[in-house]
Amino acid sequence: MLPLLFAGIVFLFLLVGSIVFLACICLPRLRRYALSVALWCAMWGPCSVVLMLIAGVGLIATAFITKTGVAQTLHYPRLLSAFGWSYLAVGMLVTIAVATGSAFIHQALVARFTFALFRLYAAAVSAGIGSVFGWSFGWWMMAKSITGHVSLLLWGIAMLTLIASFGLAAYNGARGLRGKAPERFTWISPDEFAGR
Repeated sequence: MLPLLFAGIVFLFLLVGSIVFLACICLPRLRRYALSVALWCAMWGPCSVVLMLIAGVGLIATAFITKTGVAQTLHYPRLLSAFGWSYLAVGMLVTIAVATGSAFIHQALVARFTFALFRLYAAAVSAGIGSVFGWSFGWWMMAKSITGHVSLLLWGIAMLTLIASFGLAAYNGARGLRGKAPERFTWISPDEFAGR
């Protein structure tokens, strides 16, 4: 049950990142940040899981150390007060720092890819974003009790269509996902950056 909960949390933040990616694609000024902003949102999922694991281990360790009984401590009615608001605040600040650092490093590295490599990278990531929407469609179908062989075929076709269309759109529109060529600490020429 716990791994399913963690997978759901990670998927939720992947979905948020995918929606933010689409929002950035629709706004020309933010288009070049779309991949990094999606990564920033997606990083919240694994960070949240790690914070929950640390909190759980802390609660279990406290139960054993204080010898008050595992069942009493783990079923404490005010779970938030058991590990405190300070833990939650520090956890959010650490998550913001990790997500921001990851997005900053990602943006710096992606700007130093050759255009051909960037095209492949953008297509692969965008295809993954398409698969997130495909899984969401499949779970929506299950929630609406749309089941059977025809619905499974429909979901498979929708999944493949979303993956292919997102990947091809990013591959063809890769120039719009890039900003200016980096001027410092670069190992590619402006021509390699632009794909000339």
